[in-house]
Amino acid sequence: MSKSWTNRLEVELAPSRDADVNAFVRENQAELLNFFRHRLTQSQDAADLAQESWSRLMRYRQDQPPSALRSLLFTIAHNVLKNHWRWRSLHQLEQPTDFTEQDVVSGAPGVERQWQMQRYLKAVETIVAGMPDKRRTVFLLSRIEELSNAEVAQRCGISVKMVEKHLAKAIAECRTRVGEFNL
Repeated sequence: MSKSWTNRLEVELAPSRDADVNAFVRENQAELLNFFRHRLTQSQDAADLAQESWSRLMRYRQDQPPSALRSLLFTIAHNVLKNHWRWRSLHQLEQPTDFTEQDVVSGAPGVERQWQMQRYLKAVETIVAGMPDKRRTVFLLSRIEELSNAEVAQRCGISVKMVEKHLAKAIAECRTRVGEFNL
């Protein structure tokens, strides 16, 4: 706290410039600052909270005898400190979080993985395009349109057993020529 603030407090606390009240301010200023410094990490906060405590004490100076001012000052200081901690915890909750330095795992595939998938799909398209008509139709209806084997059989006019054979050959051909691709 600056010297001018201490002088102003002495004047405001002592309407008649009572020497006892002036001495009270001088005697308790260092102890009040130490009270806050031991409980806070920043010395500027300690000075600010000490100033706030003195300001609040001025509101009660006429209501209290000089002997009760010390106890009242440190009760006020304790309350000011609790309010400070409460405000700090609320303020930290309201602060936007900066995620720019965070490594966030995305569910989306990376660029390399996308490129691999495109290559794989292009190869499968080429293989499917070269399949015999019936096998290609069965494969597309089953894997692309997601029809059941019975629905594919009905649409193609073949038995379910033939659908299963065509699918097995189509899948085996894709795996042989392209390999497995785990999505």
